[in-house]
Amino acid sequence: MKTFHNKWLLVLSWMLLIPAVKGFTQGQIDTQQKVFFRAERTFSGQLWSNGWAINYRQTYRRDAFRSWLLDADVASLRHPKEYKSQSPYQVGWGRTYVFGKLNEVYLLRTGAGYQKELFRKFDQGGISIRYFAGGGFTLAFLKPIYYYKVIGFNTATLNVITEESLFDPDFMQSIYDIYDKYSYFKGFKEMKIDPGAFIRMGLCFEYGSDDRIVRALEGGVQIEGYLFRVPIMASTPAQKLFLSLYAGFRFGRVIDTRNNL
Repeated sequence: MKTFHNKWLLVLSWMLLIPAVKGFTQGQIDTQQKVFFRAERTFSGQLWSNGWAINYRQTYRRDAFRSWLLDADVASLRHPKEYKSQSPYQVGWGRTYVFGKLNEVYLLRTGAGYQKELFRKFDQGGISIRYFAGGGFTLAFLKPIYYYKVIGFNTATLNVITEESLFDPDFMQSIYDIYDKYSYFKGFKEMKIDPGAFIRMGLCFEYGSDDRIVRALEGGVQIEGYLFRVPIMASTPAQKLFLSLYAGFRFGRVIDTRNNL
């Protein structure tokens, strides 16, 4: 999983550079009527170094170059050492799982921040580059993962004897100690909530040729901390603080706040 995310983050990082180079080439003069009293409503799909996120953002222009922004995220939190495997008893049939994983972690974030346009798009098909920074609050939802633990073998029928169990590091030493992963929906009633906070900053490259349509690539860095330690893997200590890199694609539209168009 770590390798997968690193590859895609590398690809998206190169994608962020492509419109930046394009922005320095001359295009057709943009004759569209600009919207000054503008707000932007956008969505973004993002790959993180420790998960994924879907973001909604609304910006409110303060002056010609600066805006306030509001953010809301639905995201996941994964450990870099997660690797998918499958029980040898259920090859081709069983559920895939991460050996040693204790909890699925999902996040809800809300925040506010500041955005400044560093380079304005003058040519049609050009690019604007924006810097943004902000922070806010996070709720982490920890759902425990259940497994079928192997407790013995019936030599008469050659069947495996199992019982429902959370991951037990004292008895689950290898994939041969897990018959299968239990249903995904098991554990929701035992879900725990861990509050936290984050700060985030990054760059956004907006390259759409239509002034009322937002198309952009963005990337950034985030530091996030929680009130309690977040246990994800049995093999590594739980931690409170997470440093993340991300890259994603943003799309949406511009709203003329004078006419709400």
